[in-house]
Amino acid sequence: MKKIGKLSLVLLVGLALTGCSQNSKQNTAPKKNATTKTVKNNKKPTRMGHLSAQDLTPQKTVAVVVAYAGNRYSGSWNKALLDGKQNELEVDLKNQSDYSYMNEGSGVAYMVSENAGYTLKQVDGENIYYLFLNGKKLESVTMKEMVAYLNKRDSDKLVTNLAKNAKVNDERSDSNNASPNSTGKKSNLPGDDGLLNVPRELQGTWYTYPADDNKLETIKISQNKIDNGYSSLELHKINAKFANNHLYSDMSKSYRNATKNWGMAQMIGKKIHNINYLNVRTWMQGAGDGIYYGAHTESGQSVVVIGEGAGLWTNSVAWKTPQLAQQYKHKKFRDLFYRDDQ
Repeated sequence: MKKIGKLSLVLLVGLALTGCSQNSKQNTAPKKNATTKTVKNNKKPTRMGHLSAQDLTPQKTVAVVVAYAGNRYSGSWNKALLDGKQNELEVDLKNQSDYSYMNEGSGVAYMVSENAGYTLKQVDGENIYYLFLNGKKLESVTMKEMVAYLNKRDSDKLVTNLAKNAKVNDERSDSNNASPNSTGKKSNLPGDDGLLNVPRELQGTWYTYPADDNKLETIKISQNKIDNGYSSLELHKINAKFANNHLYSDMSKSYRNATKNWGMAQMIGKKIHNINYLNVRTWMQGAGDGIYYGAHTESGQSVVVIGEGAGLWTNSVAWKTPQLAQQYKHKKFRDLFYRDDQ
């Protein structure tokens, strides 16, 4: 019995020592792990947005596109984003046919400024957005891709605020939308086929120095009018059959008075020297080629090329500011067609 007691005592002491040894290892070894845990806990979690590509209102769709493009691209896209933050976000729905460089889409151009906009088309059940700037395509992107990009930047609040102040204006003309000569309101006067809707990229105030002239010329082009400083013309399409069978000199005095400020206008409908031109002549003008206005890009800037004559030679290039007009005064560009080139 005593031997058994001594043996039990030895076993108990051994177990106690083993436990102390294990506790000692546990108290010393995990120090590295504790440090690792502290580092992990101090790491800031990545913030993610919660935007969804599903069931977006028209306003929120515009907000997503502008937030995405405004962050990725400079110029008019970024300006549209900044304006949307400070004031309101505005997009005009236009006829895609009014923009010669928009070759992809479903017929509607969504313009956030004169030279920045997008079109969209459904492909395999998913909407593809085509982004444009200064007459050039930037990229094609899906709504899911734009939303994913914005979610990585936690842009929920930005998109919500933009959508809250977003305004969508439908400015598409009613008929002949697919025609290069989209038509507006028609009068009751013989020969009038309606106002010609000028492509958006031609609209605005432009500045140029005509060839062999050191005087700055200002040209203002709106949806249906053009003012070159010498005359202001309301742009109408003319009925071809009427034009072939009537002379202006044979028309009544009242007719001539009613049309004295009309311009006979048409989009050429095909590229000449790689440019789509608007041709403007006085109403029922017989002889003469009139003046041609073509949207183009030079030195990274949106410009209007002004052409003349039977060969549609370049007379000058009109710019968005007097400073640019002065900078490129009388400069001849290699991609344009001049009378000297013939």
